[in-house]
Amino acid sequence: MLSRVARRRARTLILGLVACGALFWGAIDLVGVPPANLYRLLGQVVVGIALVVALAVVPAALMVWWRGRRRD
Repeated sequence: MLSRVARRRARTLILGLVACGALFWGAIDLVGVPPANLYRLLGQVVVGIALVVALAVVPAALMVWWRGRRRD
């Protein structure tokens, strides 16, 4: 059996995926955006987020290194 925190995280993940699917469906079916445009933009967003995360690793590593150096 999953713990309470794990169930809450799973529920949040499922609801987020369903909401994204509803937004995609609404954009394609109701608004008339071509699916190819949405997939291209989704790819750009994923690349952008990956870039931000990768760039955030550098200052985080420096902070960890600096904090460890101060303790010694």
